[in-house]
Amino acid sequence: MTTHAVFQTSGSLVARLRLARYVLRSEVLGPGVRGVVWVQGCARNCPGCTAPETHDFSLGFEMDVVDLADRFLYSPDLEGLTISGGEPMEQAEGLVLLVEMIRKSREDFSFFCFTGDRLSRLQEFGTPAQKRLLEALDVLVDGPYVQELHADLLWRGSRNQCVHFLTDRYREYENRLSEPGQGVEFEFDERGVPQWTGIPPRPGFRDEYREKMRAHGIVIS
Repeated sequence: MTTHAVFQTSGSLVARLRLARYVLRSEVLGPGVRGVVWVQGCARNCPGCTAPETHDFSLGFEMDVVDLADRFLYSPDLEGLTISGGEPMEQAEGLVLLVEMIRKSREDFSFFCFTGDRLSRLQEFGTPAQKRLLEALDVLVDGPYVQELHADLLWRGSRNQCVHFLTDRYREYENRLSEPGQGVEFEFDERGVPQWTGIPPRPGFRDEYREKMRAHGIVIS
């Protein structure tokens, strides 16, 4: 399968993304079985964020967009990709390239994205790349995480966050948004260190997890 196409975003080719991590299979961050990408870098620093390690723009690793697209395209059981972070809108140009590469080969692939920004602000004041990314998404969850409003809701960590169905692909979920979240998954990374994916059902989950791992001699940064 070949995904090596040339795409232009805002007049220049964006060939790499800075990532915190990615997984090739998840069932807790969006509908169905999905790949997940966490971009690196977020200036919001929301108190209680479950992924503060994704905030620093200098951390993480760079990956060629073509190589990343291939990882998901070679996983035939996936129905889509979820984009999280960090703040995806900070790397909208690279993400547009990723989405368009994947969709060029698999028109049925769906795209789900989280952002701490608001849809209305992005639609009015967003960059051309941000608006182009919005046009390619099926679902957007918007709004910053607010620790005082933490709630166990489908695809959201706090009550201020909203789910926007930008296409008709998943509108059957509109009446299910008050349901509990989909839980948390665990897997081992290449170093044998357990990693978790999902939206915690309660505040403080990250610290509890780190303490339990430390009790077993595993130190997680």
